[in-house]
Amino acid sequence: MIKKERTFPRDIKVLQALKRRLVDNHPQSEAVNDQLKLRLTGFKGELSLNYPLTFLPDDSYIFHDLRLYDGTHHFQIDCLVVTASLLIILEVKNIGGELFFNQRFHYLERKWEEDHSTFADPVIQVDRHTRQLRKLLNLWQIPHVPIYGLVVNSHPAARIDTDDDDLENVIRIETLPEKISTLLEGRIPILNASPMNRLTTHLLTNHESYFYDYVKCFKLEKEDFKKGVFCPTCSSLPMKRMHGRWKCVNCAHLNKSAHVDALEDYSLLIGKTITNKQARDFLRVPSPSAANILLNALKVKTVGRNKGRIYVLE
Repeated sequence: MIKKERTFPRDIKVLQALKRRLVDNHPQSEAVNDQLKLRLTGFKGELSLNYPLTFLPDDSYIFHDLRLYDGTHHFQIDCLVVTASLLIILEVKNIGGELFFNQRFHYLERKWEEDHSTFADPVIQVDRHTRQLRKLLNLWQIPHVPIYGLVVNSHPAARIDTDDDDLENVIRIETLPEKISTLLEGRIPILNASPMNRLTTHLLTNHESYFYDYVKCFKLEKEDFKKGVFCPTCSSLPMKRMHGRWKCVNCAHLNKSAHVDALEDYSLLIGKTITNKQARDFLRVPSPSAANILLNALKVKTVGRNKGRIYVLE
């Protein structure tokens, strides 16, 4: 049973909006594109868990993308599987090529065509998360249920090797159902209904979302973003507001709600509130009355009245 669903990451939405909105030839365009590719690759790896997790026992609980605070540090878990006899932390990687897990000096080495790279050791990472989760369980006075950390590589073109013959918690994703089945085999249930309910409730209520501010990271200002409404058919910019509809000057596509995506870009990149004047400027709408119609149709929360009205874009 999924207790915490996986949602499309907000930081990826921000990066996608940046890619659309950065002015042509902006010096940060390449960095934005590189970061977007990196995040999409990671998210693709997390999505690949969906199928193998369907083989879990029916009384298992699944928590996707948990961010918890152990009293000293925050830590992020890609996926946590909760059973009555064992908690399993899944750290998902989507890395192709020849992978070597160096357990003497604790780093991950990758050879991929002409590229030769090193990464932080995900085994160390999942071990640290195991200790942090144990600390939390003690604070919550949950019975001492064992915790096991797994590093799961989802890339189909990965060949895994190591210098440690005893390294058993790094696996390919296609072996995940069998690995979990082996881990659960013969274990005695520790969590009955009451502590299980207490644990799952604590996990949900203590999850803390985190928003990474890419606009600040890339040192961007409002002037760095293209204004206007993109055509949903040909992606041309800007569409023109004519007779209650948006018209693309490139392909002549007509659309009544193309401004909604533009306002979402505004909320992701500039701010979660907007005034009539700011909407006219960003959407390139000439009249206050036209902007009023578009904003009021959103049926969002507002603060203030008349010219001082502020629309909350959430």
